[in-house]
Amino acid sequence: MDIKIFVCCHQPVEVPQHPLLVPLQVGAALADTHFSGFRHDDTGDNISCKNRSYCELTGQYWAWKNVEADYYGFFHYRRYLYPKVGARRPYIIEHRPTLPLLERLGYDKFAALIQKYDLILSKGENMYVPVQEHYADAPFHHRENLDLIREILREAHPDYEEAMETYLSSSICYFGNIFIMRRELFRDYCTWLFPILEEFDQRADISNYSAQEQRVDGYLAERLLGVYRTVRQDELRIQEFPGVHFVAGWPYVKRRLLNALLPPGSSQRAKAKRLFK
Repeated sequence: MDIKIFVCCHQPVEVPQHPLLVPLQVGAALADTHFSGFRHDDTGDNISCKNRSYCELTGQYWAWKNVEADYYGFFHYRRYLYPKVGARRPYIIEHRPTLPLLERLGYDKFAALIQKYDLILSKGENMYVPVQEHYADAPFHHRENLDLIREILREAHPDYEEAMETYLSSSICYFGNIFIMRRELFRDYCTWLFPILEEFDQRADISNYSAQEQRVDGYLAERLLGVYRTVRQDELRIQEFPGVHFVAGWPYVKRRLLNALLPPGSSQRAKAKRLFK
């Protein structure tokens, strides 16, 4: 099977030379140079120039329109998935991606596991508040943008409304637009997702947003992925794998310590966030 997992990068970072991984420069149309050894999202049919608001989704769109594969996956240069069924926590912290690390994390078994499922997601993280409230309270997010997406989804896909409200009322978040899908599902997802975001772009005014706030289409797509999963969950073979987040230098020590004291996805961590908010 042809499995391509695109590692979306906006800077020329190290991507291990593993047969599953394809380094992809996103927002290449806005960059001064093309990274050597990378694919670039400004070739063929593309929306590379929208990267400031679409983030890694410009790479997803490019792959949808220009690449043939049996399975499509999307990681970030600082966030990968690794194949551990039944992991307790949504992610671990490591220094940097290397082939020895990927081998230790079970990448020799990854291709075989991928072919058992229709959809692989990053392990959902319990935020102990509804998804809709977490979105509204998150830095650089605006409640009215999620409200607009809900309105658009009701108009375009009224049969999705129940699943949308079910997911947005739950407390499990799927961050990063990170996933692996079989070809037919990936094409269906993209055909559904991008017209919704295009309609949002037509109706929303983000002209006064800061650089972080302009990433709104990427933020919204994270929640839409959860909606799509909820709609299709009864008919798909779905698995959730934990992530490995790469943190360099002194922050690595701090993040490891924080995760040991307050594990991600735990009620203790959620309480601490509310306390120090």
